[in-house]
Amino acid sequence: MEPALGRWRWYWGIWGLMGLYMATWDMVMYPAESFLRLLGMNLLQNAVWALAGLFLIRLADRHPIESFAWGQWRTWVLHLLASVLVAILGLFLAYLISLVMEGRGKPLDMAMIRKGLPRFYRAYFHTNLLFMWAVVAAFHGLRIYRKYQAREVEAARLEARFAEARNQALRMQLQPHFLFNTLNSISALVHTDPDGADDMISRLGDFLRMTLEATPDQMVPLWKELAFIQAYLSIEQVRFQGRLRVEVDAPATVQDLRVPSFILQPLVENALKHGLSDRSRGGMLRLRAVRDSEHLALEVQDDGKGFQPGGEGVGLGNVRARLGLIYKGLYRLDILGAPGRGTLVALRLPLGDASGATP
Repeated sequence: MEPALGRWRWYWGIWGLMGLYMATWDMVMYPAESFLRLLGMNLLQNAVWALAGLFLIRLADRHPIESFAWGQWRTWVLHLLASVLVAILGLFLAYLISLVMEGRGKPLDMAMIRKGLPRFYRAYFHTNLLFMWAVVAAFHGLRIYRKYQAREVEAARLEARFAEARNQALRMQLQPHFLFNTLNSISALVHTDPDGADDMISRLGDFLRMTLEATPDQMVPLWKELAFIQAYLSIEQVRFQGRLRVEVDAPATVQDLRVPSFILQPLVENALKHGLSDRSRGGMLRLRAVRDSEHLALEVQDDGKGFQPGGEGVGLGNVRARLGLIYKGLYRLDILGAPGRGTLVALRLPLGDASGATP
């Protein structure tokens, strides 16, 4: 309601300014006349033209010009004829107003009207017709702008829905990938360590239950993401048979910050698979979360054999794709490592730039 009211204020305000402008013009042409009388006359005349313009707006609303195509010629002719007729009628009423104001209350007669009417039309018809065309053009300009805005909003909504669908699909890719790897680990333990395999199956069941009971939100609090990771690591610690040590450094001040769900699991899995699984003595895995004024830093570090260039697989590619969709490039993912000295994967995520993220 308020935006529509504002538009009408603009409409009447512009006509009022036109009346003021024409009054100053008449004052220059007729310096002996009273400015207040000239102002009143021009404001009344412009009010009449504004009311006539409302008819053209109503007509344009019912029969809008959609394009410059030849098939629209009837609509163009309709608006052309309507603007000419409205200009003729508006000028006639404006002429009567000028006669009444100049006559200072004297009765009008047809001879007086016929005497000056042709000259009045010759002087002002083309200008008034231009005003009417401006009204029609302004209406269609505003209409096109609104349609453009609506399309922009709809395009943004479609883009967001598409990104959400892709994000969901990428996240769903990780869960079977993790499940297959875990089942392979269980299969390897069945013959060598049946008790360990049984324990791993039990912990896998707990983890899957946690996964199925979780909401499908793309963004979750950090504490919930860490709970998933710790459940996952409890499974992996069975496979490593005491060779895996885990440290988690996530102070209470960052626990409620929101992060993409299931974003740390592929990083942790890579650290175990490529950094520690082949080492007979196992190793250390560290998870760290630090916040500054604008970013949340997440680190996954191992002391394994070190990252090899070109060693990115499906998991890291998936992480990059998801972060690109969620943060639109406003993130960093760095991988640092050297042979025999371990690997550090560092994420730097903006606070409040993702849907649902809150500082």
